[in-house]
Amino acid sequence: MTTAQCTALNLSDESPCNELATSINRLFCSFHSRQCQGLYRGYKVRNARLDVLDANPPVYLATNKTPLANETFEEVDTEETLREIHDHLALKYALLDRVIRAQKLHHSRFFSLNLDYGHENYLNILSSRRFIVVRALERLERRVGEVLYKKQKWFKKTLKRQEAFLDEAYNSRLSEEEQEAEWDPIEDVITDERGNYIDLIKHILLLTESVDEPHETKGSNHGIRAEEGNAIPRPASPSASVSKKSKKSKSKVETNGANVPLPEKSAHDTKSQVRDRLRNGVRLYYGSGLHIAGTVDNPRQTHDKTAPVPDEEIDRLLVDMAEIKHLLFCRLLLSQATVLPAAIRASSVDEFLSDPEVTDTDLRDLALKLDNPGLQEIRDACADLGRGDEEEDGGHGELDEEIALDRTEERLKRLGFRDIGCKRDGLPRSWAPEREKQAAKGKSERQALPFLSGNPITGGEEEGKPQTMIDFGDFDDERKLTSKRMRVRICGRYIYNYPSERAVSRGSWLQFCLIAKDSDLHDAIKLCRHWDEFFALNILAIFQYFPAAKWLVWKGDHRRKQLLQLGLIPYMEFGGAQEMTTNFQTGSRGQMRRAHSITESRNFICANIKRNDPATRRFLQYLTMRATKVVMLVRDAKTSQILRSPPKTELWLHREKAGIGRASTNEWTIRAEVGEKFFEKMEKMRQWHFGFNEYYDVYMWDLEPGKPFARLYNTIYETLFKAHRFCSMQDMFNPAASILKTLTHDPDTFRTRDLKPDEESMSIWEEVQRGRNRMLNPEGQTVEDQIAPDLDQSFFYGEADMLEDEILFPEGFSTESSNALYSGTASALEGFGNEGPNWERFIHDLETDEELESDEDDEEDESEDEADEDNENMEKKEQGVEEDEWEDYEDERDHLPEDRRKTTASPGVKGKEDPTASKPSINDVISSCLSEEEQKDLMILSGWEPPKDFRVDVKADFNIFCDREKSRAFKKGWHAADFHPNGPERWQEAQMIISQMKKFIMTSKDSFKHLYTIRFLNVHPDRHRRVTHDALEARAMALLFFPSSFLISEQGLPHKDSLLLNQHARAIDPPLRRPFTSDAHKPRNFWDEFDTYWRTHSIDEYPQDWDIAIRPIIARLYKAGIVGPTFTREHHIPGKAVAVPTGPDGARDLYIDLRLIQPDITFEAHVRHPPSKQWLLTQLHTFARTHPRARFSALRLWSAPHFYPLMLGWDRRTMTTFTDGLGRGWEWLFVPKDMPFSETSLHTAASARLAPFRTQFADRVLHMRDLFVVMGVDEEDALKMTTAVVFAVTGEPWRLEMDLWRSFVNVDVGFLDWVDGMGVGWLD
Repeated sequence: MTTAQCTALNLSDESPCNELATSINRLFCSFHSRQCQGLYRGYKVRNARLDVLDANPPVYLATNKTPLANETFEEVDTEETLREIHDHLALKYALLDRVIRAQKLHHSRFFSLNLDYGHENYLNILSSRRFIVVRALERLERRVGEVLYKKQKWFKKTLKRQEAFLDEAYNSRLSEEEQEAEWDPIEDVITDERGNYIDLIKHILLLTESVDEPHETKGSNHGIRAEEGNAIPRPASPSASVSKKSKKSKSKVETNGANVPLPEKSAHDTKSQVRDRLRNGVRLYYGSGLHIAGTVDNPRQTHDKTAPVPDEEIDRLLVDMAEIKHLLFCRLLLSQATVLPAAIRASSVDEFLSDPEVTDTDLRDLALKLDNPGLQEIRDACADLGRGDEEEDGGHGELDEEIALDRTEERLKRLGFRDIGCKRDGLPRSWAPEREKQAAKGKSERQALPFLSGNPITGGEEEGKPQTMIDFGDFDDERKLTSKRMRVRICGRYIYNYPSERAVSRGSWLQFCLIAKDSDLHDAIKLCRHWDEFFALNILAIFQYFPAAKWLVWKGDHRRKQLLQLGLIPYMEFGGAQEMTTNFQTGSRGQMRRAHSITESRNFICANIKRNDPATRRFLQYLTMRATKVVMLVRDAKTSQILRSPPKTELWLHREKAGIGRASTNEWTIRAEVGEKFFEKMEKMRQWHFGFNEYYDVYMWDLEPGKPFARLYNTIYETLFKAHRFCSMQDMFNPAASILKTLTHDPDTFRTRDLKPDEESMSIWEEVQRGRNRMLNPEGQTVEDQIAPDLDQSFFYGEADMLEDEILFPEGFSTESSNALYSGTASALEGFGNEGPNWERFIHDLETDEELESDEDDEEDESEDEADEDNENMEKKEQGVEEDEWEDYEDERDHLPEDRRKTTASPGVKGKEDPTASKPSINDVISSCLSEEEQKDLMILSGWEPPKDFRVDVKADFNIFCDREKSRAFKKGWHAADFHPNGPERWQEAQMIISQMKKFIMTSKDSFKHLYTIRFLNVHPDRHRRVTHDALEARAMALLFFPSSFLISEQGLPHKDSLLLNQHARAIDPPLRRPFTSDAHKPRNFWDEFDTYWRTHSIDEYPQDWDIAIRPIIARLYKAGIVGPTFTREHHIPGKAVAVPTGPDGARDLYIDLRLIQPDITFEAHVRHPPSKQWLLTQLHTFARTHPRARFSALRLWSAPHFYPLMLGWDRRTMTTFTDGLGRGWEWLFVPKDMPFSETSLHTAASARLAPFRTQFADRVLHMRDLFVVMGVDEEDALKMTTAVVFAVTGEPWRLEMDLWRSFVNVDVGFLDWVDGMGVGWLD
């Protein structure tokens, strides 16, 4: 008979047994035969005890019909019942766990070749039962805590602390038959596992040096450590990779970790292995992009391998690494409530591991967590290394200054409006990826206090005292923690009970990359707490500070590095637009029909940039002004708002058209565009994410399709240079200066390291500031060493840029701290154009000039005001006064002086005292406080019925309201762009005097004379609510120059010496003004200087003195909202900005050369060109001869030096676009004076204001361009006609204004001849 070999496998290492089979069945040797029988007998006995437990459950479980898997124990409220159920379930769990272990060992070690599916199915059933018991115990523990909490107690034991009790309960309840068994191998297996866990923990903590050789496994890649010095790649964790068997693993029931195999020690480097890796260096992994070696950040000696680290520095790193791993272990202990008492008692890790109260399950859990800790846990441990005895609560706190967010959406929602979340261009007002939403929720959880159980000193309950929770703070009367942060002594080391939210030092990041050797730079970016920490980490990685292969993926990528150093972090790029853009068209002269196939694509870059930073704000604003090259969308990651977006027509990234016929008649089919789907796609495709939200998400793409990617990149890079105000190439390192000044290159190894204190080595900052270039041959020898050549100075920040910044960003030149948040709008006009009018003001029926209380008060105050207003309206109705009648009365009463207003009784007030008395009418009340003359003036309105076609129209009311809102926004921008000497100040002075005149009128006997104006013009007061107000304003403006007692009154006395009211002195001292003539009427030699220059210079050679002169002017126009960036293609822009010397001192002013569009301008039949001045003077003299007492008023419309206050239509803006010295394209929002025939446009618009009143004015009003000449037969008639013209011109839609400083009112014809003869252009 042939002797068979034992078929069993050793329990410890699964190695085959080499002994001969001596058992009866000829399968096992003597030892394994006894072992097999012991396992079999053990799990059979435990199965029997399980049957007994199932047959005799506690009373609650026996009578309750709810399955154990769904039981919450909410109905149990006594501690005795809960303890009984707990003992039953704990024993059941212990028996199930040992049965499963024994059966698995019995099958895998002794019958591994047998395919017993029934045995496998039975194990799955047992595992499922154990899982149900474990979850039931967890819910039971929570219920116990709730019950004991009500009794002011804290329950000590938690689920993971149960093993000690379970072992004791298990041993005490073993039957005599089981205790007398010869041998139970499962107990030996458990004992061996404890030793293995301890060995693994000590090995990871670098407490041991040797490491066993790994077992050879199929597909193992552990042997590639080799001579190259590469680190052993760690096997992918289950959470980080998805295997092919993932579907099968999901079908299995998860346990509490008992079946997890013991990790291999070889996955963790020893001190000698770390030393070899640092001493020899590792090969680098390069990403995509243009890589350049031999630069200051990528020396030629280290372009393919990290530089070696000296032994003395390695020793220091190893000491810190061991300390960090111990801190990591302590932080893991801090989260394990069951072992925390033992950890607090222990003075070292060895003492803790040898503590008998630390169960095998605890060691197993700690070993598994320590074997594969999370990157966040490693980061927290690295941060703990530099934490002192006391840590401030500071860190990188939130900034106090925030954007003044638009409250329109919130107000409309409160008023009941819906569907207001989208802008006109179809993009949402705000968008946030799901990742940011989850990060916002989890931010507070990182600092949550871990509630731990057990006494911090003894680890158990003290004699005579109940079980309590660890006191990590003081409790108030409501059992709420008032202090959460403290330091705890764990295994002899002090550690905070919360992770640090402060930035990690560069030394700690260095340790992080050594400990988490399989991590890359993308993992570290996600762990940064704020932008400054990330930027420092980014600069260190660029300059090869970290000796890890995957941390240098951006190393040497020249194009990416340039943007990274300047704070713009691209995460997605597309540069294939030039290859993807095609244009195929056939003509109609061949045999085939006309056909076309066109594809257009745009390059794009998606990047992040720091939030609330002055350089960022300038960069985004500058890029907005480069719309002829780059289209941009900006999203605020903190508020999720889209701050800046282009028109909907420019959102496309890839489009195509194909078909039969002309291409111009076919519509584009958009295949890709910037929108929510694009945001989500980019979010999924990006390789890294931030763990904070203090940044802007910037999407930039080409305006013109099919361009090289370098064009987009160079525009962005040049804009960054200007935004950072770099004046030389050395300045490009300024953002990283604080970091580079502390780094140096080792002279022997060229490794980037920290500059030691008192070390005389040259820092990297000093190295880059030398400004020298070295040309090397292939052998590394210096061929040429020279000073870096000077580049074109227009590339750097210059005088013109500084003058522009002083206007766009004045806070950047002041010493006071200011808000650097980017708002997305440069002017109030642009904000009004994006958001529209204030809906709440319209709904509350408020006038544009009235204050909206919700702008300043809270909603609570507003609701109280509304309640008071409702009560007041109710009282009026009870008094028999109609609400509309009361409003008319209030409008008139507001114009009365204060003393007369007090004497005016409210309608029906006296009626409250005497209910039987007759209620006075509104006319009776008004008559009681007005003089006879005032009553006579009011009677002019009596019997005046509204027009027959008049009706209450909400739409018309809203249009009028929009006109008022727009006029207010327009006028604010217009006067901000008034560059005349003392122009804004003089305008304010005129408005102040007019306001005082209005007060004077309302205190005089002529308080209602302005009503004659609207009666004369037949403009009924019901037309809109501003009719009487406009008439009063027109009379106040005209009356300033007619005889009255205003200048000796309280209101006029302060202004009696004003130059505005002294017309003779004002005529002698005319202001300096820019010539108004358009390009069509300029002298022929006006453009000779510029035509000569452009014949000998290219379009890019813009003179610096021109640029210095016109850039500030364009900036002021842009900030005021007069001009804006245009999305017109560069070759379609007709105008060019030039600087023309016009002042007496030769100072240059902005002019736009628009001669190219002059041949294309045509006029409709109704358009009339302005008459000549000679015709005007002839009409004046003719009228004066027939009316000896004639008086005249020459009224001039207000206009800025460069534009007229006339809005330019969307379809005409392209015709007036122009480029400045930097090639930036601009479009006018209002009619520029340089536009050919702009005088005709103004004359036509102004004539339209007089057209409705042609019957009343007849031939008494002359009009020439922006000049209105009113002719009155006498002074009274002149006042009447002047007031009427002012009312007609400046009234609805309230766009045009009279410039009193350039007007002459109530003068004779001789005065007009005199001012015209002065030759200063008063009547031109």
